[in-house]
Amino acid sequence: WGVIICRRIAAAASAAASAAPSLEHRTAQLRKLEASRPRLVFAYRASCFAYSATGAVYAACLPRLPTAFRSTVLCGGGWFAAALLLQGGLSFMNDAVATLGRPVPFSRRLWQTLDRLLACTLTANAAATARVWAASAESTAHPALAPAMVLSFLTFIPSRLCEVWGRMVPFLAWHSAWHYVPNAIALAWILQTAAGGPGAGGAEAE
Repeated sequence: WGVIICRRIAAAASAAASAAPSLEHRTAQLRKLEASRPRLVFAYRASCFAYSATGAVYAACLPRLPTAFRSTVLCGGGWFAAALLLQGGLSFMNDAVATLGRPVPFSRRLWQTLDRLLACTLTANAAATARVWAASAESTAHPALAPAMVLSFLTFIPSRLCEVWGRMVPFLAWHSAWHYVPNAIALAWILQTAAGGPGAGGAEAE
């Protein structure tokens, strides 16, 4: 699912690229919004660390999670948590610093590439892992969380299209949703499962 979504996003972006406003024009709009819509810009910048919050909570909950939830399709749970923590920093450097036209070490293209490469990998892994976790007999979370999380990844499509078309206010809103919504669902899933996991049961028995 994650790979399919990324490919469709890239195709849609390429189709609209010929009529897109320039990067300089979009950046200038964002700089103006920092003054005219400071709360929206703040929410957008803060949203980058939703990944780090999910990674930190997942790492903390790992000992209390059932066995099936201690790993993902691509890697172990500890590595996935570390990648989420790293993604928060990469997202901030690309989205909250470089995209807003502020100077960054090395080049804007480098941070954009690192951010998107890891984000696409994490999205693909999360979508595949959601199916595995949802099918597990050890899952104690609400069954609607798995499809809800996968569907929430679609928020990136309007985010990307608004960015390409130069509609920067809806871009900020949609891109914030792309950060907040999947991570909020993942947090709910992790916390619900940890509350009903073997560690929790053992604590209650004691």
